[in-house]
Amino acid sequence: MVAAELLKKHDLDQEYAERRRKSAASFTLVQIAPWEVVDGEMLEQGYASDDASAAGKMREVCPYCRHVPLNLILRHRHVKRAHLFCENCTRCFDALYPDGTSALVFGAVCLP
Repeated sequence: MVAAELLKKHDLDQEYAERRRKSAASFTLVQIAPWEVVDGEMLEQGYASDDASAAGKMREVCPYCRHVPLNLILRHRHVKRAHLFCENCTRCFDALYPDGTSALVFGAVCLP
């Protein structure tokens, strides 16, 4: 009886994992200028701004650095809009759904 329950649970877990993989949206990463997403100032060496706190690492990796997970930066204080950030090359990205809408625009989500 216990073995049968374990097999049933394993089958449900495997089915759930397979559904998650299939439904995972594939994003198109589009590089955006840092002055569009963070307040700062342009210097001769480049764009300078205060550091922004990352909300966490994403599964998406930097297309330039390869294998470096991007950080999710949310709107807060000097950050104008949510974006993905590579701490290795300091590039900023937006993640677009296949229909071209941003996956990072939280205000556009309608709640029931």
